[in-house]
Amino acid sequence: MKKFIFQAIILIIVIASGIFLFSQKKIDIPFMPQQTVIKKLGINGSIIKVEIADTQSKKNLGLGGRASISSDEGMLFVYETADKYPYWMKGLKFPLDFVWIKDNKVVDTLQYAQPPASGEPDASLPIYTSKEPVNQVLEVNGGTVQRLNIKVGDTITLSD
Repeated sequence: MKKFIFQAIILIIVIASGIFLFSQKKIDIPFMPQQTVIKKLGINGSIIKVEIADTQSKKNLGLGGRASISSDEGMLFVYETADKYPYWMKGLKFPLDFVWIKDNKVVDTLQYAQPPASGEPDASLPIYTSKEPVNQVLEVNGGTVQRLNIKVGDTITLSD
């Protein structure tokens, strides 16, 4: 009986430890519904509602498959470490502007990246990266960078 009680206590400790450790880290389980996180990104006096892509599944899909987004919407890709992350336009149906951000400062932009032509093979799609390592990438409708006068050195803010 004492052995059973000891084993039960050990099992409870292991389960509680596992729950604690996994609750501290965002778990990305493919094919499971994930909560959409929307934040407000401020830049040059304008507010853009951004969907946060903070898991690999969300980053892989990005804005692909959507018919469009409104002029005050976008997607913010968030990374733990700065690097030159590659992007392409697979599955996109509208032009995008990319804003490359490091530590809440714009370090590079790319305007009017065009969606692939119908039937264009994935292997022929261009790959876009920033000129320097970044830890955030903002995707918005093509023309947004020009419309909001976004330039290198601008600061962004995020709020709920």
